[in-house]
Amino acid sequence: MTARWWKLIFAALAVLALVATACGNAGNDDEGGAPAATAAPAPEEAPDDEPAPEPEAEPEPEEPKEPEHRHDFVPISGVPGVNDDEIKVTSIVTISNNTLGTNIAAYNDGIEAYFNFINETGGIYGRELVLANKRDDQLFMNLPESLAMVEEDDSLAAFVATLLFFGADTLNDAGVPTFGWNIHNEFADRRNIFGNIAPSCIGCIHQLFPYIATQVGASKAGIFGYGNSENSKVCAEGTRDSIEHYSAEAGGMTVEFFDTAIEFGLAGGVAPQVSEMKDKGVDIIYTCLDLNGMRTIAQELVKQDYRDQVIMYHPNTYNHEFVAANADLFEGDLVFVQFVPFEAEIDSELQRRFFEYTADLKLEEQTIVGWLNAHLFYEGLLAAGPEFDRASLVDALRGFDDYSHDGLTNPIDFSRQIALPNDNPDADYEYRCINAVEIVDGAFEQWTGEPGKPWMCWEVVREDWHEPEAFSFVN
Repeated sequence: MTARWWKLIFAALAVLALVATACGNAGNDDEGGAPAATAAPAPEEAPDDEPAPEPEAEPEPEEPKEPEHRHDFVPISGVPGVNDDEIKVTSIVTISNNTLGTNIAAYNDGIEAYFNFINETGGIYGRELVLANKRDDQLFMNLPESLAMVEEDDSLAAFVATLLFFGADTLNDAGVPTFGWNIHNEFADRRNIFGNIAPSCIGCIHQLFPYIATQVGASKAGIFGYGNSENSKVCAEGTRDSIEHYSAEAGGMTVEFFDTAIEFGLAGGVAPQVSEMKDKGVDIIYTCLDLNGMRTIAQELVKQDYRDQVIMYHPNTYNHEFVAANADLFEGDLVFVQFVPFEAEIDSELQRRFFEYTADLKLEEQTIVGWLNAHLFYEGLLAAGPEFDRASLVDALRGFDDYSHDGLTNPIDFSRQIALPNDNPDADYEYRCINAVEIVDGAFEQWTGEPGKPWMCWEVVREDWHEPEAFSFVN
């Protein structure tokens, strides 16, 4: 590969360090969530000559009602991936040459776990859902693998979890319904591509960064972004601008350190940067970096005997194995999560089924992303009806205007949230939300919200400083 090509590769990889702020439309779901548990009243004592009454049996929970047409079978011909017995799809996943060190292949596990759930409960339209082709784009081969999916695979849809997404236009222009792990700008402005979150405004001013500082008692911020990623720099600039905009309301909070010149991989370390932060009394660090970059900063904080004086806010470190292995480095830090974390139970049938059908798997972030993408695919098929094809599936999905994966994500309006909302407010979420966990003894504990309502949200249309509200998005 040429030097120019390698430069493009590393710049694209650095995009993964974005803070992909999850936002949502609260709708009328604010009354959702699990009801508070109450103790049952003690039974009255029976007289000595009368037997005590038998306690009433707890009612069995109702099974969710199935759509009436779920099992309607209609013969279909000429639709890719569809025969009388199966509905087949293809995945394109970065398995080889994964520079992040995370298990992206777990995305396939999540898809198959959801398909197993649907197939064991009767399938859909008389057919089973099948992940028929698992393509490894090997990091550098996303475009060829996307072309091969279009030209060679007998598949209705594509599922994508990749570090680079050069094949986005290929899949979109071929009319392939595509579901994926949205860490790329390529998910925007393409009608046939659907992410686990909507395209988000990474540089917009909002309250969550200064709010976090007020909650942990911090007042002096340090901010990092990668210099070889324009998106990472925009993300860092948005964090800085948000803190400066709301400085007065956040107790006079200031940005004491700002660096968007470091390179992906941090080969040169960050000793000078940490020394400067230490001299300036920084007590909270925000970054637009990957989990390995966060570890490098934490290690340098330890070397300079400064780790216990600083809270770090992580955009991409919801990785149980990684955090357990680095427990001492990250104690007390906060981690942003784009879905309801595994540690926060809500009154969601989809969450319960996820734990049931992934009981034998090591859970990863990509496991649930695959599960959520598969759920959206299934719901789109239901909405399209038994005589579906690729176009009717996409049309049905673009009709979903309040979609929260049964409360596991902030609701998306797929009818209008297609473009990047940076310069297009009509494409933005109605609410900007945060869901965060705290690292305690190498494990995660829910930090935001309240029992049954893990999301903390601000109205996007309001620019004045206002307190967030706890939400559940379960319908």
